[in-house]
Amino acid sequence: MFPRTALQICVILLLAIPALARSRDVSGHYERNGENDQASLDVTMLPGDRVKVSGVALWNTKNEKYGPSIGELEFEATVKDDVVSWSDADGYSVVIRFSRKGAEVTEHAIAGHFGMNVTFAGHYERAARKGD
Repeated sequence: MFPRTALQICVILLLAIPALARSRDVSGHYERNGENDQASLDVTMLPGDRVKVSGVALWNTKNEKYGPSIGELEFEATVKDDVVSWSDADGYSVVIRFSRKGAEVTEHAIAGHFGMNVTFAGHYERAARKGD
């Protein structure tokens, strides 16, 4: 038979496991700036370890005559171990790996999914929150 203290510790650990299993809050604004392209992602935590991701990517930002090509990304998905992935019906898919200071985005691009040469792939810096 367990001593009373050991039983209390087991109960506390069992109650704490769901809290420990939750994903870290990855909410924030993330930016990627290149020489002739840029992208940003806004990430909002939702209940149940889910996130809403909204983003805009631009390519050919230095083209003053015709302006840049633009792509938009918006989805909701589950975060597990600081990683979220999502696929569209046309075969496009994106994986976002969050870190404390930013995010790394990889994608399986499909021609014509966004504007010409538009991509969300790359390293993003997490913008400082107001007051940080």
